[in-house]
Amino acid sequence: MKTEILSQEKNVVEAKAQFTAEEVTKAVESTYKKISKQANIKGFRKGKIPRRTLELYFPKDAVYAETIENLVPDAIDKMIEEYELKLIAEPDVKPREIKEGEGFEVTVKFEVTPQFDLPSLDEIEVEKTVYETTDEMVEDQVKRIVESRAEMVPTYEERPLTKDDYASVQYDTFLYYEDGSEKKAEEGQKTEIFLGADTMRPEVVEALVGKAPGETVSIELPVEGEEAKKDHVVKSRYEIEILGIMKKTTPELTDELVIEITQSKHKTTGEFKEEVRKQLEAAAENQSKENLKDTIVNKIAGMVEVDVPMTLIERQKDSIRKQQAERIKRENNMTMEEFFEKSGMNKESYEAELDMAAMNIVKRALVLEAVAEANDIEWTPEELTQEITSIARMSGVDPKKLQDYIYGDRDRLFEMAEKIRNRKTVDYLVTTVKVTEVPEKKAEEKVEKEAE
Repeated sequence: MKTEILSQEKNVVEAKAQFTAEEVTKAVESTYKKISKQANIKGFRKGKIPRRTLELYFPKDAVYAETIENLVPDAIDKMIEEYELKLIAEPDVKPREIKEGEGFEVTVKFEVTPQFDLPSLDEIEVEKTVYETTDEMVEDQVKRIVESRAEMVPTYEERPLTKDDYASVQYDTFLYYEDGSEKKAEEGQKTEIFLGADTMRPEVVEALVGKAPGETVSIELPVEGEEAKKDHVVKSRYEIEILGIMKKTTPELTDELVIEITQSKHKTTGEFKEEVRKQLEAAAENQSKENLKDTIVNKIAGMVEVDVPMTLIERQKDSIRKQQAERIKRENNMTMEEFFEKSGMNKESYEAELDMAAMNIVKRALVLEAVAEANDIEWTPEELTQEITSIARMSGVDPKKLQDYIYGDRDRLFEMAEKIRNRKTVDYLVTTVKVTEVPEKKAEEKVEKEAE
């Protein structure tokens, strides 16, 4: 078999494989032998059926078609290996007619990763924003931690509720179906709510404000989402009894509270605040490093000229759509169509934003792959094992079971390996480009000046 490149336009390579008459004859004979081992013909044992007999039962067109199926994969594999092609889509195969005793040709179009020139990495200059941890930030974080220990206690007030109140309530839930039937879904459910919360439905707040402990309100709400449609539920009714007005009591920061919060790791408020400062400084440094990585990759992506294949863009868009649909389903119990209708989001604007997001993600990925290729950056089996062990530890699952699961899913294994390689590539870039540290305030001033 001989192969040759016929043409290359942008990221599409067209190649041809040629089989000699002898290779074709041998391939046809191999096909007949395979059929002989599989066919059930009375009077003959499998594998011992003469070719002349097989020709009576199996048309030549079918044999030739199977021969092509046997020859083409080898031709594709050879071309991919010989010309070092990195495919981003399934090859477009166009075989010519095959006949025993004659040569055979197959033409294949490969859509491959686009080639482009990288800038000189050691000449690239970027700024790393250094974030400051102030006393005010420490005090705010301490306040949030202490407030997380707050408790709800009854006030025993006998007055109407306001929008600023916490309330203890008990409720029953009733569902109404398309056929007019009604069902009690929940009974005697108790909870505490803050009427001023952004997540509270306006209908609930409106019904409760002005009502006093001991009073009951009835609220009807439409039921939305796929589950409701599936179960033929059209609306729900809540019978809510106000049990009492509550207040949030926050403990005072004392040495005793510090011992409780830190489980005796720290014993004074001063030690506690110092620990909070260290945590905020570590978080700020981590944010600074992550922002630097994004800055570097984005700068290189902005410097290179590459025609990003629509195949990759569309694939990335499909991935984003799927993730967003799953999130909206999980958080709002809606389909994307229902979300568009409910939120009033313009589909054209959404698609335009999706195009831009997908383009940027793909271009960044191409840049990272090119840098890795140019600098021989690869993942190792040891790194993959370490990554799986780390994930297993955080998830509380058996590392061996997780490894077997990942190794059994080729796509998942490839995705994890690529993440490791990309992470190593970004780390390489951080040590290669020229980095200048800039205080947060100066960085903000520079952004404001550029905006003007």
